[in-house]
Amino acid sequence: MSEPGVGVYLYCIVSPGSHPELEGLIGVDGRSGVEAITSGELTAITSRVSLEAFGSEPLKRNLEDLEWLERTARAHDAVLAAMMAGDAVVPMRLLTIFTDGSRLLAMLDRERDALRRSLDRLRGHAEWSVKLLVDHRSLERAAHEQARQLAAARAPDSPGRAYFARKQGDRTARQKARELAQAAATEAHATLSAHAAASRRLRPQQSELSGRSGEMILNGAYLVEGAQSQLFKDTAAQLRERHRGAGIDVELSGPWAPYNFADEADRMASAAGRS
Repeated sequence: MSEPGVGVYLYCIVSPGSHPELEGLIGVDGRSGVEAITSGELTAITSRVSLEAFGSEPLKRNLEDLEWLERTARAHDAVLAAMMAGDAVVPMRLLTIFTDGSRLLAMLDRERDALRRSLDRLRGHAEWSVKLLVDHRSLERAAHEQARQLAAARAPDSPGRAYFARKQGDRTARQKARELAQAAATEAHATLSAHAAASRRLRPQQSELSGRSGEMILNGAYLVEGAQSQLFKDTAAQLRERHRGAGIDVELSGPWAPYNFADEADRMASAAGRS
Protein backbone atom coordinates (compact mmCIF):
# COMPACT_ATOMS: atom_id res chain seq x y z
CA MET A 1 0.00 0.00 0.00
CA SER A 2 2.99 2.30 0.07
CA GLU A 3 5.02 3.98 -2.64
CA PRO A 4 8.23 5.96 -2.18
CA GLY A 5 7.48 9.65 -1.83
CA VAL A 6 3.71 9.10 -1.75
CA GLY A 7 1.50 9.69 1.30
CA VAL A 8 -2.12 8.91 2.08
CA TYR A 9 -4.45 11.86 2.66
CA LEU A 10 -7.47 11.07 4.86
CA TYR A 11 -10.74 12.98 4.36
CA CYS A 12 -13.19 11.06 6.50
CA ILE A 13 -14.37 7.72 7.85
CA VAL A 14 -17.61 6.11 6.67
CA SER A 15 -19.29 2.72 6.97
CA PRO A 16 -18.33 0.14 4.32
CA GLY A 17 -20.51 0.32 1.23
CA SER A 18 -22.30 3.47 2.39
CA HIS A 19 -20.36 6.04 0.39
CA PRO A 20 -21.44 7.47 -2.97
CA GLU A 21 -19.60 6.74 -6.21
CA LEU A 22 -15.98 7.93 -6.05
CA GLU A 23 -15.30 7.94 -9.77
CA GLY A 24 -14.58 11.45 -11.00
CA LEU A 25 -13.63 12.85 -7.61
CA ILE A 26 -10.21 14.48 -7.54
CA GLY A 27 -8.04 14.63 -4.46
CA VAL A 28 -6.32 17.62 -2.87
CA ASP A 29 -3.18 17.31 -5.00
CA GLY A 30 -5.20 17.78 -8.18
CA ARG A 31 -3.81 14.67 -9.84
CA SER A 32 -4.94 11.60 -7.88
CA GLY A 33 -8.47 10.30 -7.64
CA VAL A 34 -10.27 9.49 -4.40
CA GLU A 35 -10.08 5.92 -3.07
CA ALA A 36 -11.80 3.90 -0.37
CA ILE A 37 -9.70 1.77 1.98
CA THR A 38 -11.78 -0.65 4.05
CA SER A 39 -10.67 -2.35 7.23
CA GLY A 40 -13.34 -4.41 8.96
CA GLU A 41 -16.35 -2.20 9.74
CA LEU A 42 -14.63 1.04 8.76
CA THR A 43 -13.89 2.65 5.41
CA ALA A 44 -11.39 5.48 5.02
CA ILE A 45 -11.94 7.92 2.16
CA THR A 46 -8.47 8.83 0.93
CA SER A 47 -6.32 10.01 -1.94
CA ARG A 48 -2.63 9.76 -2.70
CA VAL A 49 -0.48 12.84 -2.28
CA SER A 50 3.10 13.61 -3.15
CA LEU A 51 5.22 14.08 -0.04
CA GLU A 52 7.20 16.65 -2.02
CA ALA A 53 4.20 18.95 -1.44
CA PHE A 54 2.48 17.31 1.54
CA GLY A 55 5.41 16.10 3.61
CA SER A 56 6.22 17.80 6.91
CA GLU A 57 8.80 20.27 5.63
CA PRO A 58 7.02 21.27 2.38
CA LEU A 59 3.79 21.78 4.35
CA LYS A 60 5.48 24.38 6.54
CA ARG A 61 6.13 26.44 3.41
CA ASN A 62 2.78 25.74 1.77
CA LEU A 63 0.83 26.75 4.87
CA GLU A 64 2.19 30.27 4.35
CA ASP A 65 0.86 30.31 0.77
CA LEU A 66 -2.76 31.46 1.14
CA GLU A 67 -3.66 30.55 -2.44
CA TRP A 68 -2.33 27.00 -1.98
CA LEU A 69 -4.11 26.67 1.35
CA GLU A 70 -7.44 27.90 -0.03
CA ARG A 71 -7.18 25.62 -3.07
CA THR A 72 -6.43 22.62 -0.83
CA ALA A 73 -9.26 23.45 1.57
CA ARG A 74 -11.72 23.71 -1.30
CA ALA A 75 -10.69 20.32 -2.67
CA HIS A 76 -10.92 18.79 0.82
CA ASP A 77 -14.41 20.22 1.34
CA ALA A 78 -15.55 19.07 -2.11
CA VAL A 79 -14.77 15.45 -1.23
CA LEU A 80 -16.59 15.75 2.11
CA ALA A 81 -19.60 17.35 0.42
CA ALA A 82 -19.79 14.40 -1.97
CA MET A 83 -19.59 11.94 0.93
CA MET A 84 -22.46 13.71 2.72
CA ALA A 85 -24.80 12.20 0.14
CA GLY A 86 -24.17 8.83 1.75
CA ASP A 87 -24.57 7.62 5.33
CA ALA A 88 -22.71 8.81 8.43
CA VAL A 89 -19.48 10.75 7.91
CA VAL A 90 -16.77 11.29 10.52
CA PRO A 91 -14.75 14.15 9.00
CA MET A 92 -11.06 14.61 9.54
CA ARG A 93 -9.30 17.91 9.80
CA LEU A 94 -7.63 19.52 6.82
CA LEU A 95 -4.20 18.02 6.11
CA THR A 96 -4.55 14.71 7.96
CA ILE A 97 -1.80 12.79 6.21
CA PHE A 98 -0.12 9.41 6.71
CA THR A 99 3.27 8.71 5.23
CA ASP A 100 2.10 5.27 4.11
CA GLY A 101 -1.00 3.09 4.07
CA SER A 102 0.17 0.80 6.87
CA ARG A 103 0.08 3.71 9.31
CA LEU A 104 -3.49 4.49 8.26
CA LEU A 105 -4.53 0.87 8.79
CA ALA A 106 -2.86 0.86 12.19
CA MET A 107 -4.85 3.95 13.19
CA LEU A 108 -8.11 2.36 12.02
CA ASP A 109 -7.36 -0.73 14.09
CA ARG A 110 -6.33 1.27 17.15
CA GLU A 111 -9.31 3.64 17.06
CA ARG A 112 -11.90 1.20 15.77
CA ASP A 113 -14.29 1.38 18.74
CA ALA A 114 -14.16 5.18 19.00
CA LEU A 115 -14.77 5.60 15.28
CA ARG A 116 -17.71 3.20 15.32
CA ARG A 117 -19.25 5.18 18.20
CA SER A 118 -18.83 8.39 16.22
CA LEU A 119 -20.45 6.86 13.14
CA ASP A 120 -23.41 5.67 15.21
CA ARG A 121 -23.82 9.08 16.84
CA LEU A 122 -23.56 11.07 13.61
CA ARG A 123 -25.61 8.77 11.38
CA GLY A 124 -28.48 10.67 9.76
CA HIS A 125 -27.22 14.03 11.04
CA ALA A 126 -25.49 17.02 9.48
CA GLU A 127 -24.04 20.24 10.81
CA TRP A 128 -25.71 23.60 10.24
CA SER A 129 -24.18 26.98 10.96
CA VAL A 130 -26.08 30.06 12.17
CA LYS A 131 -24.38 33.41 12.61
CA LEU A 132 -25.87 36.59 14.05
CA LEU A 133 -24.32 39.82 12.83
CA VAL A 134 -25.22 43.16 14.37
CA ASP A 135 -25.03 46.67 12.95
CA HIS A 136 -24.59 48.56 16.20
CA ARG A 137 -25.54 51.92 14.71
CA SER A 138 -28.91 50.62 13.54
CA LEU A 139 -29.49 48.88 16.85
CA GLU A 140 -28.54 52.02 18.79
CA ARG A 141 -30.94 54.09 16.70
CA ALA A 142 -33.74 51.68 17.53
CA ALA A 143 -32.86 51.77 21.23
CA HIS A 144 -32.53 55.56 21.18
CA GLU A 145 -35.92 55.96 19.52
CA GLN A 146 -37.46 53.74 22.17
CA ALA A 147 -35.85 55.85 24.91
CA ARG A 148 -37.00 59.09 23.20
CA GLN A 149 -40.59 57.89 23.10
CA LEU A 150 -40.48 57.05 26.79
CA ALA A 151 -39.01 60.46 27.61
CA ALA A 152 -41.65 62.24 25.55
CA ALA A 153 -44.34 60.64 27.67
CA ARG A 154 -42.94 62.33 30.78
CA ALA A 155 -43.51 65.94 31.86
CA PRO A 156 -41.45 68.47 29.79
CA ASP A 157 -38.03 69.44 31.18
CA SER A 158 -36.22 72.77 31.19
CA PRO A 159 -33.76 73.28 28.28
CA GLY A 160 -30.79 72.52 30.51
CA ARG A 161 -32.29 69.38 31.93
CA ALA A 162 -33.41 68.33 28.46
CA TYR A 163 -29.80 68.62 27.18
CA PHE A 164 -28.41 66.42 29.94
CA ALA A 165 -31.32 64.03 29.47
CA ARG A 166 -30.37 63.64 25.78
CA LYS A 167 -26.75 62.92 26.71
CA GLN A 168 -27.87 60.36 29.24
CA GLY A 169 -30.21 58.95 26.63
CA ASP A 170 -27.32 58.46 24.20
CA ARG A 171 -25.33 56.53 26.82
CA THR A 172 -28.41 54.54 27.77
CA ALA A 173 -29.10 53.72 24.12
CA ARG A 174 -25.57 52.36 23.60
CA GLN A 175 -25.84 50.21 26.71
CA LYS A 176 -29.34 49.09 25.74
CA ALA A 177 -28.12 48.17 22.25
CA ARG A 178 -25.37 45.96 23.71
CA GLU A 179 -27.90 44.29 26.00
CA LEU A 180 -30.34 43.74 23.12
CA ALA A 181 -27.59 42.18 20.97
CA GLN A 182 -26.50 39.76 23.66
CA ALA A 183 -30.09 38.86 24.50
CA ALA A 184 -30.82 38.20 20.82
CA ALA A 185 -27.78 35.90 20.54
CA THR A 186 -28.69 33.98 23.70
CA GLU A 187 -32.33 33.60 22.69
CA ALA A 188 -31.48 32.54 19.12
CA HIS A 189 -29.01 29.89 20.29
CA ALA A 190 -31.51 28.46 22.78
CA THR A 191 -34.30 28.41 20.19
CA LEU A 192 -32.16 26.69 17.55
CA SER A 193 -30.67 24.24 20.06
CA ALA A 194 -34.18 23.00 20.84
CA HIS A 195 -34.32 21.58 17.29
CA ALA A 196 -30.82 20.08 17.30
CA ALA A 197 -29.34 16.89 18.71
CA ALA A 198 -26.34 18.91 19.90
CA SER A 199 -25.15 22.50 19.64
CA ARG A 200 -22.10 24.64 20.31
CA ARG A 201 -21.36 28.35 20.51
CA LEU A 202 -18.06 28.86 18.72
CA ARG A 203 -15.72 31.82 19.00
CA PRO A 204 -17.12 34.69 16.87
CA GLN A 205 -15.06 35.46 13.77
CA GLN A 206 -13.51 38.89 13.34
CA SER A 207 -14.89 40.84 10.37
CA GLU A 208 -11.39 41.01 8.85
CA LEU A 209 -11.35 37.21 8.58
CA SER A 210 -15.01 36.50 7.94
CA GLY A 211 -15.40 39.18 5.26
CA ARG A 212 -18.77 40.09 6.73
CA SER A 213 -19.92 43.54 7.80
CA GLY A 214 -21.08 44.01 11.35
CA GLU A 215 -20.00 42.38 14.59
CA MET A 216 -20.60 38.64 14.88
CA ILE A 217 -22.44 38.09 18.17
CA LEU A 218 -23.29 34.43 17.57
CA ASN A 219 -21.32 31.75 15.75
CA GLY A 220 -23.40 28.68 16.40
CA ALA A 221 -22.96 25.11 15.18
CA TYR A 222 -25.90 22.69 15.34
CA LEU A 223 -26.04 18.94 14.76
CA VAL A 224 -29.41 18.38 13.14
CA GLU A 225 -31.15 15.13 12.24
CA GLY A 226 -32.22 14.95 8.62
CA ALA A 227 -35.92 14.74 9.51
CA GLN A 228 -35.59 17.97 11.53
CA SER A 229 -33.66 19.98 8.94
CA GLN A 230 -36.67 21.75 7.42
CA LEU A 231 -37.98 22.73 10.85
CA PHE A 232 -34.53 23.99 11.76
CA LYS A 233 -34.32 26.08 8.59
CA ASP A 234 -37.81 27.46 9.17
CA THR A 235 -36.84 28.43 12.72
CA ALA A 236 -33.77 30.29 11.47
CA ALA A 237 -35.94 32.10 8.90
CA GLN A 238 -38.38 33.14 11.65
CA LEU A 239 -35.50 34.52 13.71
CA ARG A 240 -34.25 36.45 10.69
CA GLU A 241 -37.70 37.97 10.15
CA ARG A 242 -38.09 38.82 13.83
CA HIS A 243 -34.84 40.78 13.89
CA ARG A 244 -35.22 42.37 10.45
CA GLY A 245 -34.98 46.14 10.69
CA ALA A 246 -33.38 46.10 14.15
CA GLY A 247 -29.81 45.92 12.87
CA ILE A 248 -29.41 42.16 13.45
CA ASP A 249 -28.94 39.74 10.55
CA VAL A 250 -29.36 35.97 10.87
CA GLU A 251 -27.20 33.96 8.45
CA LEU A 252 -27.87 30.23 7.92
CA SER A 253 -25.57 27.86 6.01
CA GLY A 254 -25.33 24.11 5.58
CA PRO A 255 -25.63 21.25 5.65
CA TRP A 256 -21.96 20.60 6.35
CA ALA A 257 -19.91 17.65 7.50
CA PRO A 258 -20.17 17.56 11.32
CA TYR A 259 -16.70 18.91 12.12
CA ASN A 260 -17.72 20.44 15.43
CA PHE A 261 -19.34 17.25 16.70
CA ALA A 262 -16.65 14.71 15.80
CA ASP A 263 -14.50 15.18 18.90
CA GLU A 264 -12.89 11.78 18.65
CA ALA A 265 -11.98 12.44 15.02
CA ASP A 266 -10.40 15.74 16.02
CA ARG A 267 -8.30 13.99 18.61
CA MET A 268 -7.20 11.31 16.16
CA ALA A 269 -6.44 13.85 13.44
CA SER A 270 -4.19 15.75 15.83
CA ALA A 271 -2.42 12.57 16.92
CA ALA A 272 -2.18 10.88 13.53
CA GLY A 273 -1.80 13.71 11.04
CA ARG A 274 1.50 13.66 9.13
CA SER A 275 2.40 10.41 10.91
